[in-house]
Amino acid sequence: MSSNKTLSAIVANKIENQIICGNWQVGSQIPPEQELMQTFDVSRITIREAIKTLVSRDVLEIRRGCGTFVSAVPGLSDDPLGLRFIASDDLNTYLFEARQILEPSVCRLAAQRGDAEELVLLKQLAEDIDELDAQLQGKKTTPEVIQAITAKDIAFHTFLCRMSKNPVFERMLPVIIKSVRASYSLLVPRLSNGPRVSIHGEIYKAVAAHDGDEAYRLMVAHLSNSRQGFDQKVKKERNAKGGKTELPQK
Repeated sequence: MSSNKTLSAIVANKIENQIICGNWQVGSQIPPEQELMQTFDVSRITIREAIKTLVSRDVLEIRRGCGTFVSAVPGLSDDPLGLRFIASDDLNTYLFEARQILEPSVCRLAAQRGDAEELVLLKQLAEDIDELDAQLQGKKTTPEVIQAITAKDIAFHTFLCRMSKNPVFERMLPVIIKSVRASYSLLVPRLSNGPRVSIHGEIYKAVAAHDGDEAYRLMVAHLSNSRQGFDQKVKKERNAKGGKTELPQK
């Protein structure tokens, strides 16, 4: 029984990888049981246990009479940290500050603990981001490109948390995701008109080399660069609205 549970956990992780890499889109229906059994070469019981696990994590949702679908926000309940109750114009700034403190350490752990299969997926995400970033540099900014690069960036940072093998960091993903979404919605105009800032490929290389210190340094540099653009954009928008321009001190 215990070995079957272990196998179902492995299958659950593989199903998650399909979602993280974008092979199964948010809101889409996953393949039927028979196809999953053939894909992962396991029994129907194992597939059902894996799906049950992912439903409990809010990664998948079962719709009666329709089938099993990827959750709207995979792995996350709605505002689990109660952020909507924080009445502050500076919430996104505080979220970014939290990222700057946490993510470099997460990146170091990912470099130390990531396995070969995870590195393949991380590399693909980094390449996808660089390809989309090149479109921004080429003045091909469209709502579709913005949405795609935001989704891939979220997936990249989320996957690093998973690679850290620290379940506490994995459960703190709502903070990171909300911050990434806020920063990209503000930074896209700057990205399309300014110097290239994507260093996801370099971060991947450091993680793949299991160089925790270099991975840490690169993430610090990446977030510092993003924070500068984020702060500038926030101040500009507040000036335009005639509101306060002061940001929390760093």
